[in-house]
Amino acid sequence: MCILLALARDSGAGELCIAANRDERLDRPWQPPRPLLPNPPVFGGRDLVGGGSWLAVNLEAGFVVAVTNARQGAAPRERSRGTLVLDLACERSLAHAVALASELELARYGEFNLLLADARTRWLATNEPAPLIERAEAPLISVGNSRLLEPGERVLAAADRAGELADLAGEALLASLRDLLADHRGADPLCRHGERYGTVCSSLIVLRGRQVLDYRFAPGPPCTTPFAPVALPAD
Repeated sequence: MCILLALARDSGAGELCIAANRDERLDRPWQPPRPLLPNPPVFGGRDLVGGGSWLAVNLEAGFVVAVTNARQGAAPRERSRGTLVLDLACERSLAHAVALASELELARYGEFNLLLADARTRWLATNEPAPLIERAEAPLISVGNSRLLEPGERVLAAADRAGELADLAGEALLASLRDLLADHRGADPLCRHGERYGTVCSSLIVLRGRQVLDYRFAPGPPCTTPFAPVALPAD
C-alpha cells in the first residue's frame, strides 16, 4: 500500500485505528481480505504475484503488520516485502514480531516502510536507505512511499489532514477517514488514478485491546467504491 495512517487512542484497553490505501499496478492480481494462516489466525489481503500481503492482522494476539514500498519503481530484491508481512504477522505477539524483525537481514527485501502495531504500542521499520527499527511514540503515524525519515509532501499532507480528526470518534472518525482516503487534492492526491497504476483498494481497521472491533474494506478506489464490513473468522 502507499498511504498508511495509524491513530492511537488512550482508552482503557488501548485503541488503534488504521486507514490505508493500496496503490499498485492495475494489472497485478490480488485477493481481498481473507484467512491467510491458521495458527495463529492471520487475516488480510493476498498479493498473487509475490504471495505475501500488504496488510495483515493477527486475530489472536491483536496486532497489525502493514507495508508500503519505500521507493516507487525500485528493482525487486531477493525477498518479497509482502512475505515479510506474513512472517511477522504469524508471531505470537507484537513483541515477538518486533524481535524477529530485528533478527532478519532486512536489506534482502525490496525497499519497504513497515508498521507493526497493536492497540497500545507502535513500531516502524525500514530498509531504505539502511535497516532501522524504532518505537513510535507519536499517537498519529503517516507512512507512504518516501523514505521513513524523509517524508514527502503527500505523507505530510496526509498527517496534517488526519490530525484534524483527532477529536472525532466512532462512526464520525471512520467516515472522515474514508473521505480522507478518497481525497483528490494536490498534485499527488491520496487517491490515485492512472492508466496503469493507481489506488486499487482501501482498508479501515479498529483495534481495541486484542480485539478487532471494526474491519471495513473497499475493493477499488475509495472515491467510487463503497466500504463494506469484513466478516472475520469465528473464534
